Amino acid sequence: DAKPCPFCGQTVITVVDGDTFRWRHVECAACGAKGPEIRCQTMGEGTPAEWELNAEADAIEAWNNGLGLSLTHLCSALS
Repeated sequence: DAKPCPFCGQTVITVVDGDTFRWRHVECAACGAKGPEIRCQTMGEGTPAEWELNAEADAIEAWNNGLGLSLTHLCSALS
């Protein structure tokens, strides 16, 4: 499970599509904080469902470890 948002404390944290169909990242429902984009496997061994689950788990792990978290869109809106 994803930890609460380190910026606002929100517990509704979801894994969403990244910039392209191959990427996923965690996003806070309240403040929009984002974790780093994680590449979703799209070919090779396994099934698409397994690849998606692996990408989601990797995105949550990166979020929980505080890697690459950003509030970029909020910072640009304030300037």
